[in-house]
Amino acid sequence: MANINQKTFHIVCVDDSATNQQLLNSVLDKHGYKVTSIDDGQKALDYIAANPSVDLILLDIMMPNMDGYTVCQYLKSSPILSRIPVIFLTAYNDIEALTKSFEVGGVDYIIKPFRTKELLIRIQTHLKLKFYQDQELEKTQYELIAMMGSLAESHHSDTARHVERVGEYAALIAKLLGFSEEHASIIKSASMLHDIGKVTTPDCVLNKPEKLTEDEFAIMKQHALAGYHSLSCSTLPLFQVAAIIAHEHHEKYDGSGYPRGLKGEAIHIFGRIVAFADVFDAISSSRSYKKGWPLNEIYSYIKSMRGKHFDPKIVDLFFDNFSLFLDIKEKYEKPL
Repeated sequence: MANINQKTFHIVCVDDSATNQQLLNSVLDKHGYKVTSIDDGQKALDYIAANPSVDLILLDIMMPNMDGYTVCQYLKSSPILSRIPVIFLTAYNDIEALTKSFEVGGVDYIIKPFRTKELLIRIQTHLKLKFYQDQELEKTQYELIAMMGSLAESHHSDTARHVERVGEYAALIAKLLGFSEEHASIIKSASMLHDIGKVTTPDCVLNKPEKLTEDEFAIMKQHALAGYHSLSCSTLPLFQVAAIIAHEHHEKYDGSGYPRGLKGEAIHIFGRIVAFADVFDAISSSRSYKKGWPLNEIYSYIKSMRGKHFDPKIVDLFFDNFSLFLDIKEKYEKPL
């Protein structure tokens, strides 16, 4: 679990007044906050959508083009962004304006011109509250992921530690692509549910040792959509990522995959990451009906699938960091 004393909180200040922005920046910088200042409501929405890990928003009410109430309503309509607390900055001190601040989803308000001590106390209160709520939510999500991953694995008699390895490979690829440690951890956990839809696949198809018939393969392919439909019902961020992965990890870079035949970067990067991790583990691991491929065959196959099955960037990173993948493979080949 994260330590609140080691976290640098990210605050977005949305105010069309340069003077107010400078004042907020000077106060918050001194107290160790990361601050992003934005002078327009629509720009703020675009920025926050691209940076959903923002911890708190200080939002002016009266701005041209889009007022603070409207900005807040848009944020609260998003399952992911709605968790970010919004403190309104307002020059108004009347009941109607303050009531509306809460009605649209604000958690607090500060009257301008603000007093520094009051500003900091209110910010600290809501940051602490969000931090501990996020910690509890994260714990719950990871526990659910572990339980559901175990369920999917137990349904398939021959997967061994497949979901764990796929998670490790996916996290490694994410970090090599430039994702933060935090986001790589999310991808690792979410990828463990990539095959959760297989709980709907009949055992006679799922555990058949011989090659599947066309009809059986058509049944097998339905697990991608089944997993997506199950996971996408949740508004929890981790399950939203897992839904994307379940839906798209069988898409291929050249458009020949399923269920939608997506091509290239139309496939979400999460899907492209897990597509590689899943196949690499499948060909490199032994099962009851086959042995893991020799390294030279793995190497040749992945090279041949560059731009076909796999994203070329991921293949290149694999070759440049081959030893890191082997370290994970060897770690999970050891008995528990």
